[in-house]
Amino acid sequence: MLVREQPATDLTIATRILARSGALVGDRRITLRLRDVMYIGGRDVELSTMTPYDVAVVLSSDGSTLHGQAPSDIADYLEVHRRSPHAASVARTSDGDYVCAPTLRGCVVAALRRVRGENETSADDATIEAVWLDLVSQARISGALIGAFPTENEAP
Repeated sequence: MLVREQPATDLTIATRILARSGALVGDRRITLRLRDVMYIGGRDVELSTMTPYDVAVVLSSDGSTLHGQAPSDIADYLEVHRRSPHAASVARTSDGDYVCAPTLRGCVVAALRRVRGENETSADDATIEAVWLDLVSQARISGALIGAFPTENEAP
């Protein structure tokens, strides 16, 4: 059983969308922080096939692991979160820079804009939601989200 199923699933979907677009490559990650807990793709996880069971959960205060195996550069993500307390999500894009946003969906949109060289001005919630729904729809159609959702039959 996952620590919290929905955040792990949301992070998995975001990771797969960003990996599919080339915004996340190799050991790059996106995080989701909920109060004092941070969700991040686990160590040695293939981004394009990550599942909610591959998500590591760590305490934001000291980086101690609550679930899974955190990546070796977890301290870098925690530091960005500490410097950006408003950010619920941080992504390290393919160019090596960090992008922060107050929501996971907003961070996905900002990361995609950065990689595409688009203006990084923030968007309103309605625009972010519309872009997110379109991205999820495209990912579903392409098959990029097959296996991204936990099942009752799958052991962690």
